[in-house]
Amino acid sequence: MTTAPRETAAASTVSPGTDGGASTSRTVEGSGRPSHPWLSLLCVCLGMAMTFVNITATISSLGPIQSDLHLTATTLVWVTSAYSLAVAGLTLSAGTIGDLLGRRTVFLAGTAILGIGSLVCFFTDSSAGVITGQAVMGVGGAMVLPNSLTVVSTSFHDARRRTEAISIWVGFSGIGLAAGPLIAGVLLAHFSWHSVFLVNAVISALVLLATPFFVVDTRHLGRRIDIPGVLLATVSVVALTYAVIQGSHVGYTNGHILTAWTFFLLGLVVFLVVESRSADPMLDLRLFRSVSFSTTMAVGAAGMFGFGGVPLIMVLYFERVQDTSALNTGWRLMPTLAVYVLVSAVAARLVARVGFKTMLSAGLVVTALGAVCLLATPANASYEAVWPGMVIFGLGEGLVLAPTTAAAVTSVGHDKAGMASAAVNMFRQLGNVLGTSIIGSLLTSHFAHILPQSLRRAGVPAPVAAHVAHAVSDGSSAHSPDGAEAAAIGHAIAHAFTDSVHIGLMVTAAVLIVVAIPAALFVIGRNPVGRA
Repeated sequence: MTTAPRETAAASTVSPGTDGGASTSRTVEGSGRPSHPWLSLLCVCLGMAMTFVNITATISSLGPIQSDLHLTATTLVWVTSAYSLAVAGLTLSAGTIGDLLGRRTVFLAGTAILGIGSLVCFFTDSSAGVITGQAVMGVGGAMVLPNSLTVVSTSFHDARRRTEAISIWVGFSGIGLAAGPLIAGVLLAHFSWHSVFLVNAVISALVLLATPFFVVDTRHLGRRIDIPGVLLATVSVVALTYAVIQGSHVGYTNGHILTAWTFFLLGLVVFLVVESRSADPMLDLRLFRSVSFSTTMAVGAAGMFGFGGVPLIMVLYFERVQDTSALNTGWRLMPTLAVYVLVSAVAARLVARVGFKTMLSAGLVVTALGAVCLLATPANASYEAVWPGMVIFGLGEGLVLAPTTAAAVTSVGHDKAGMASAAVNMFRQLGNVLGTSIIGSLLTSHFAHILPQSLRRAGVPAPVAAHVAHAVSDGSSAHSPDGAEAAAIGHAIAHAFTDSVHIGLMVTAAVLIVVAIPAALFVIGRNPVGRA
């Protein structure tokens, strides 16, 4: 492959303005495109995959973590949400920091922080320690995601090659998601849950060693850190997540929850005002003048809402209802994750044939169909009724997520590539944190609500039913009867949990269908190949 001439140490270029009007200048410092862009792509993809390994590896370890640390249902949701919460709150600012200090520099720093967070989780023996470690990893993930994508988008200046590279970048997220449960399953079969968190520490070391040799450090001179924007965005996302998770258990009219909603709304309004008046905003609101760009952000959020919530509840379903081991749970997730990876790999070619509008709207509908098919999940150990829905769900997500990222980045000029990268990652991670928190909270709260009734219908004596319901909600040891009573309790728990899973699936399908409508109306039809 012939490589393009390398840029000088400091070069000034002119790129199309994001609003389609006058051009805006940018100054990029660095050595330009790498001499081996595909090796550069491999390095940043490996680092990016690490952020997704953590998601599914943690989900697969929830059972052992809850049993060992006696976590309540609410705390369990926080374990899965702390990471995505930090990523969603800090992604935009991390993209700006990458523009300022260098994309490779910040990518490497994020990789190191991810490794440190993994070690925090490895050495802790408390729920606070696990949540703290997840939050630290989230800080690292926020630094890795937008900067790795910007490295990819600036390494391939040909629009078609750039779309292919971005599709590969997104495909590695699927590889990370697929590897997480399998790695966790193997480790949990021989070691404690702590061992699962050593995986990212090892990957982190490998990425730190390889990246300086293959990835060029570029930066966008003249940027500055938008401290008010960072603080307001973080406060808004944290308040929203707190209100969703805690409100599902204490009630949404609770005083603390109403206060959290107030902080979220005020923070959001002030954030929009501050960003609209800033000379160098963390998020350039002019990008949203394009209805297509705005809709693409919603599609990305909806896609990750499903990809965050459905695997979470399916892992819990396999472990709690079908009584599978962590490794078998990982294999049972493979129909979703393997199909997702395969479809992501060919997404660029599909986009070239049918365009973004068709891909994104059809992908959302197919994903929703997969969630609906998963309503066939039985309250027993049968897998026959489950895997078709998982295949369809993975197919739909593959059609959505890779094109969403490409549509966002290729719709702006190179001077806004970093901001577009950060924006699409922020919306994806916001969708992820809302998926895990909303769907996870719906599952746990609905299960706690209907379990006592399910136990009584199964003929379990009232005192035993009350004890079992309390034990399930706070993660403590439950009453262990023998014979018919044990069978009745198991039957009641399986049916109550399966019903709760179905609630989460129906909400997911509804969200996807709602967003599919504007996607079919407003997303651009074709990849703007002429854009640089």
